[in-house]
Amino acid sequence: MSEKFDISNIAKLASVSLSDDEKQKLSSDLSVILEHVQALSNLELDTNIKNVYIHPLEKELVLDEDIEKPSLTHDEALSNAPKASDGKFIVPPSLE
Repeated sequence: MSEKFDISNIAKLASVSLSDDEKQKLSSDLSVILEHVQALSNLELDTNIKNVYIHPLEKELVLDEDIEKPSLTHDEALSNAPKASDGKFIVPPSLE
């Protein structure tokens, strides 16, 4: 891929600090990812074909039809919760 990117600027935007070795490794990894994206962008697919699925091992993907099935009631789901209040699950905060 001919486009250049500044891994230091990307790290700054992501608010992460990287060592020189990490910058070099991530720069290389990002180049590979961008090359793959470019290769996918260059694929010529017939847009008239419906349900085109691309599998890395060239296998046909079989998708099941969505079928509505009976499930737990609201109360049944909450009955197994370690903590619940006012009809809601109580979970620890993800950020403090």
